[in-house]
Amino acid sequence: MKTNSLFIRVVLCWMLVILPAANSAAQDDTEFVPPDDGYDWLRLVSGEWLRGELIGAFGDKVEFDSDVLEELVIDAEDVDQFFSKRIFGVSVRDRDDVVIGRVEVDGKTITVRSGEETLVYPLEDVAAITASATRERDRWSGDLSLGFNARSGNTEFIEYNMSAGIERRTARSRTTIDYLGNFNETEEVQVANNHRVSASVDRFTGSRLFWRPLIAQYFRDPFQNIEHQGTLVTGLGYEMIDSSRTEWDFFAAVGFNYVERVSVEEGQPTNSTSPSLSVGTEFETELTSWMDFEFSFSASFLDEESGTYQHHLESTLSSDLSGNFDIDVSFVWDRTEDPPALEDATIPEQDDFRLLISLAYDF
Repeated sequence: MKTNSLFIRVVLCWMLVILPAANSAAQDDTEFVPPDDGYDWLRLVSGEWLRGELIGAFGDKVEFDSDVLEELVIDAEDVDQFFSKRIFGVSVRDRDDVVIGRVEVDGKTITVRSGEETLVYPLEDVAAITASATRERDRWSGDLSLGFNARSGNTEFIEYNMSAGIERRTARSRTTIDYLGNFNETEEVQVANNHRVSASVDRFTGSRLFWRPLIAQYFRDPFQNIEHQGTLVTGLGYEMIDSSRTEWDFFAAVGFNYVERVSVEEGQPTNSTSPSLSVGTEFETELTSWMDFEFSFSASFLDEESGTYQHHLESTLSSDLSGNFDIDVSFVWDRTEDPPALEDATIPEQDDFRLLISLAYDF
């Protein structure tokens, strides 16, 4: 009788300890449902949830403002789900209009709820997601890089390079402005001083084809016998690849080119205007979690007085350093097929090569 009583007490104790634990485990396994609290909720593929505000999603990047972690830039492939009660504009390929509504992302699809209409698209067909009511500054991103080298003693030497770029993105447009400059002075003699500013505006059509109504560029390099050069063209582009890791665009454009020379042979004009046929490509890929590669190439076909053919090539390896800081290693190649002779009959070199190492900041 005592043995049975002891057995019953052991069983009761086991039930009191094990059953609540099992019930707790069952509750832990219950799928979390984001509350309707006015915040955006984002779940990573690791199962972690973030609460805050979606700034936007463009290509392979998602910009999210977390209450605790502040502004984050997350790879799109690391995002598993997204829920929001706010209204967003979604740019979908093969659609001429922007889809407006509440957005949910689950796995490989995006659901847009607009009134009584519910639309579902593959994520790979989405070009951009932007909040319909957001701060203007949230549409902008950019980078700034600086390189500097100086030497004194037997040789007096100073050199710096600077590059900067800003971009404004919406669901249907993209505006970019870039600058690249180099200066070198050795033994108080200037041996390099060139500056390039370029700007472009893209209008997305909803397919891989986009319209580039404006491409403008200013270039100055006295050592290439170019006092001032301006190019203004318009054309079309095509997105060859637009994935979570890689973007690859091509473009072709027509317009005109103006160039003013530092000096020319006697009897030759100091400036000329020429029709311009421009082609180019822009490539960007994420090699690893800490290293990116960027490549851009643009070429212009001109008349002989303007140089016949010119191109600008720039490739950059960017390695994460700390936070928003990177180390950039860039190779730049400028070429003019037929550079005109200077006043003393000397002809500038066709090619200029530069290797640049700089500290970059992304914002």
